[in-house]
Amino acid sequence: MPAPGTVERPRGVARARQLWTLWRNEPTDPGPFYELMAREAVEDLEAQFGPIDGKRIADLGCGPGFFTRSLREAGAEVVPIDNSIDEASLQGDPPPGFVLADAGELPFPDGDFDGIYCSNLLEHTPNSPAVLREIARTLKPGGWAYISWTNWYSPWGGHAISPWHYLGTRLGPALYEKRHGGPPYKNAYGDGLWAVHIGRTLRLLRADPRVQIIRVEPRYWPGLRAIMRVPGAREVLAWNCVIWLRRVPGR
Repeated sequence: MPAPGTVERPRGVARARQLWTLWRNEPTDPGPFYELMAREAVEDLEAQFGPIDGKRIADLGCGPGFFTRSLREAGAEVVPIDNSIDEASLQGDPPPGFVLADAGELPFPDGDFDGIYCSNLLEHTPNSPAVLREIARTLKPGGWAYISWTNWYSPWGGHAISPWHYLGTRLGPALYEKRHGGPPYKNAYGDGLWAVHIGRTLRLLRADPRVQIIRVEPRYWPGLRAIMRVPGAREVLAWNCVIWLRRVPGR
């Protein structure tokens, strides 16, 4: 039995079925999927880093605030940040305290946050290395970051144009548009979506002396994290990559 207040998580096929059902309905009914992800995120963060009560946390790429709400319910002081007022308003008003800002150029001082939660942002910015640098800069020494995104060669890497993205960043979108009569309604390649790869992202982070990678895992089935040690395979099989980081004290 799960501990009181925790989310019971099915295992194996039942877990896959649960996530598939919620994710399949996400375009028209995003609430159930993201609310589950947000509740589980708080549990995972506290299991890894301890209680978040009283901690100052940036919700980077907050959208309408599913994760902001769950983090606040756990007692965190959350700063919801997004570069799109439209995305932040998808469920009504933007989250209280919303900050309109570019994640690659954050309007916060060095070492301002105890933690940074960055879910499904990197593939939606044309300059993901700048976002990674800002995460490192604005974390307090000893602070943590949770970074997840849909890696390009994942089955959902192209988002609405999937599986055409497997034909490349030029040919894939072009053939999709030819077949469908135009670009997708949202996140066309080069206009809301860019290719971000696991290997390159790990190399960038390992080259930054300010941060230390704690672990890397597939977001939806972390028990299969062994595949993240296999270049090539991880780019396809991870579906959504999670990197857990610490800001190195004294750097």
